[in-house]
Amino acid sequence: MQNKRQTKTKVKNVRLSKSVIPTEYDITLRPDLENFTFEGVEEVSLLISKKTKVLTLHSKELEIETVSILNKKEKIFATKISYDTKSETVTFVFKDFVDEGKVKITIVFKGILNDKMRGFYKSTYQVDGKVFNMATTQFEATDARRAFPCFDEPAQKAVFHVSLIVPKGKTAISNTLPVSSLEHSEGYEIIKFSPTPKMSTYLLAFIIGDLEYLETQSKNGVQVRIFTTPGKKHQAEFALSCAVKTLDFYEEYFDIKYPLPVLDMIAIPDFSAGAMENWGAITYRESMLLVDEEKSSASNKQWVALVIAHELAHQWFGNLVTMEWWTHLWLNEGFASYIEYLAVDKLFPHWDIWTQFSTHDLGTALRLDALEHTHSIEIPVHHPDEIGEIFDEVSYSKGASVIRMLADYLGEEKFRDGLRYYLKKHSYKNTETEHLWEAFEKVSKKPIAKLMKNWTSLPGYPVIEVKSSKNNLELSQNRFFGSPISKAKSKDKTLWSVPISIGTSEKTEKILLSSKNTKISLPQTWTKINIGEAGFYRTSYSNDLLEKLISPVLNKEISARDRLGIIRDLFALSEAGVIPTSSALEFLYAYKNEHDYSVWLEIAMGLSRVEQLVAKSKTEEKLDTYIRKIFTPLLERLTWEKKEGETHTDSLLRSLAISRLGRSGDKEVIHKAKYLVSLIQKGEQVNPDIRGAIYAVVANNGGTKEYNAFIMQYKKENLHEEKNRIGNALGDFKGKEILCLTAHFALSEDVRIQDTVSMLSSLGSNPYGRDVWVTCLKTNWKTFVSRYGDGGHTLGRLLKAISASPEKKHLAFFQTFFKTHNAPGAT
Repeated sequence: MQNKRQTKTKVKNVRLSKSVIPTEYDITLRPDLENFTFEGVEEVSLLISKKTKVLTLHSKELEIETVSILNKKEKIFATKISYDTKSETVTFVFKDFVDEGKVKITIVFKGILNDKMRGFYKSTYQVDGKVFNMATTQFEATDARRAFPCFDEPAQKAVFHVSLIVPKGKTAISNTLPVSSLEHSEGYEIIKFSPTPKMSTYLLAFIIGDLEYLETQSKNGVQVRIFTTPGKKHQAEFALSCAVKTLDFYEEYFDIKYPLPVLDMIAIPDFSAGAMENWGAITYRESMLLVDEEKSSASNKQWVALVIAHELAHQWFGNLVTMEWWTHLWLNEGFASYIEYLAVDKLFPHWDIWTQFSTHDLGTALRLDALEHTHSIEIPVHHPDEIGEIFDEVSYSKGASVIRMLADYLGEEKFRDGLRYYLKKHSYKNTETEHLWEAFEKVSKKPIAKLMKNWTSLPGYPVIEVKSSKNNLELSQNRFFGSPISKAKSKDKTLWSVPISIGTSEKTEKILLSSKNTKISLPQTWTKINIGEAGFYRTSYSNDLLEKLISPVLNKEISARDRLGIIRDLFALSEAGVIPTSSALEFLYAYKNEHDYSVWLEIAMGLSRVEQLVAKSKTEEKLDTYIRKIFTPLLERLTWEKKEGETHTDSLLRSLAISRLGRSGDKEVIHKAKYLVSLIQKGEQVNPDIRGAIYAVVANNGGTKEYNAFIMQYKKENLHEEKNRIGNALGDFKGKEILCLTAHFALSEDVRIQDTVSMLSSLGSNPYGRDVWVTCLKTNWKTFVSRYGDGGHTLGRLLKAISASPEKKHLAFFQTFFKTHNAPGAT
């Protein structure tokens, strides 16, 4: 078969003509929650700068019935309606010219409430055995066109007037508050919402269903509400508290009031992403918003706070000021991924969230961006398939990390003032990256555009090599690759402007390395590069300098962020073939007194990558013995029971220690985990912080009996967070037959489409599940493309599951399978 991916003609430019600009939409929609269809009529006010007989809008999976234009008081109907499925557009042809100036186009259309969690779609849930249906939306990046014909580009901002015709008694939500509710026909009412601010199509939302809510008010009188399906509103209290405090913080930080009278946050049972920042009507996956005070873990609570802070940051950075095109997506996502930590640190200072940033965001971005086939933060995109691909860790986590580096370089005050200037100057408009640099330059008087150019426009990042020579410290930069093969092939000579902080026992100094190398005077004591881990680069020390760092790590003379940075880079350098793995493992001796959660998480992740390489070999037993030796003292200190007044991060660390020891064959831990899981399955309460860990341990050391018990528990569980914990553990068994059952179960009706991917991902990351994962992918590829392809970013998440496999047969599978199978949104 021919290579479909190479022969398929991609639409290189799908931008609409700029000679037709929408200014207002007046949309009325009537969803049918029983037949899963909808009808709509819209009137769009247009500004036409060049007379034309042809108008083209975006439209996908809609059936357009009639189109008419009011042209100088004369109503003209379209004589021809044609669809282009590749460019996702519809074209209307008129027999006479439509003149320049203001015109109104009226379109009558209908569509389906799909089951793909994109566009205008259906979600289904049960309460007391009764099935309920709801209709909801997910328009980012290019799916508003599935709900109504529109100019579906971020720069085509307009005001939206929304009316929804719904069965009486249903809750209807849109971006703004209702202004009227009138009887429409028997059993139906028409709810009209106040006009939105001028905004992009992807931020529009409407939700119709049986919902209940909690509410409060912000300092400035904004009505803040959390909507849930019936019986769950008690789980919204934590989110409501977080939302109102975060809103108050951002209004002060940005020095701009939130521009709407209402902020609604809605928990949706079926939702593909984590959350979506629709202006004034933010939608969430249930597990990203709801917290059960008895059953939710500290880690999930933290995750909920971060997700809320991320989406609320978008209300300014993304909604008020929007990227001009998806090439600049990182402006939205990188910024929100940085500022969420600022807000959560303000709300929960005892969570030590910035140290966790160094592992979760900085560490994640450094790993992905070290690949040969990474992409730059800013990358030209055209077709929706391509747009879906950039919703990844480069746009989010690398974006956040380079913004943090810039904030550290500028200083907190100058950074904040630059943001305020940017947001005020460009409110209700669209921007490109250059506009943000201009704002920082104006406030700081520093050449920010020049400094940041290579960080955003080119892929990759440097490794700073540090060695001593006579009385000097020599620093040089080269692009870092996670693989020695990639490094050998590359001729990349990129030089970055690298803000480098150099710490010793006496002082910290900062330099800007813009050349290949530099020299500074050699300190008498130890030297730590990248103090606070604010820089987006790795550090490679010569042996003598590395040895000097043992004592400050052992005695905790340097911060937790600096301690985790050293071991993270050592593991990465060993993986890249720069140093032997034994060097990284030997340096772990320096961490024998370590108590910090984020440092231990970094150590555990480094060891798990070594584990992936030696799995199913004799060396695995030796590595397990080594892991038990270093993690046993940790669990002995923490114990299994939560202590009164213990830190938030110790709660996270206990779970990590149990998981690592149980997976490495610690008999006492396995026995205790099995006992505690049996208590949960009898309905008794067990500390939610350790539930995910004990499920994984039991699965890792269990068989058919344990598997069947988990399946029964999964089917009965109502709390989505707990379902996720059990579901992820199903991929942790070792027996091939059981793992095949997991693959079948993940695709069954008992598992929501949104949850299948994480269940299968746990299968793909399990060395004993890789072959089953490959078989599952091959057998069900059409299903996966139908569910998650077509321009989304879920398919990419599914494919990444096996990325840690060192087995050549899995590489060969990818190389042959994707020659003949298209992977939309994951290419």
